[in-house]
Amino acid sequence: MCRRLVFFLLAFASFVFGGLARADETWSGAADVKFKGYSTLHDFDGTVKAVPLKVSVAPGKGGRMVSATSNVKVKQMSTQNEKRDAGMWTMFHEAENRLISVEVRPTDERTLRPHDGQPGSMPVTLTIAGRRGTAKGAVTNLVERGETVSFDLAFPVSLAAFQLEPPKAVGGIVSVKDRVDVNAHVILQRSSR
Repeated sequence: MCRRLVFFLLAFASFVFGGLARADETWSGAADVKFKGYSTLHDFDGTVKAVPLKVSVAPGKGGRMVSATSNVKVKQMSTQNEKRDAGMWTMFHEAENRLISVEVRPTDERTLRPHDGQPGSMPVTLTIAGRRGTAKGAVTNLVERGETVSFDLAFPVSLAAFQLEPPKAVGGIVSVKDRVDVNAHVILQRSSR
């Protein structure tokens, strides 16, 4: 009888605590994105508003693992200059690749969190015009309030890494430089646990 009771308690504990350890979380939300480009004439800014995000959190060997996916519509990228925007969309081959895919592969949550005054680190995989590349993102300004999380994410993108031909003007005298700085303000809400 005692042996059966111990077995039952162990099985029950395994079910309860094992189930909690396996529980996944889903978060959804959006990011307002700002990007800064540089040219041989002057710098310029652009935005992409309310980019939808889906984030999953699952248990891993050493802790919680976070992954995320999103798609950015190329034609939602705006610099408030029609001619410049048309050149940017052409550079991204928008006619064949309407979306830029953004992915964060499973990453230890501790890596993502800012700590000791240092930003967290987030590897961001981008697919632009059919080519994949990874940028190292810096996570700052993390705020957690109940079921809501917000943070800022910043990373550089090299146009050459995606074999993109930067737009040129005035017979090639003015051209966009290789580096684009991306800054996103992300707000997420827990949608399931």
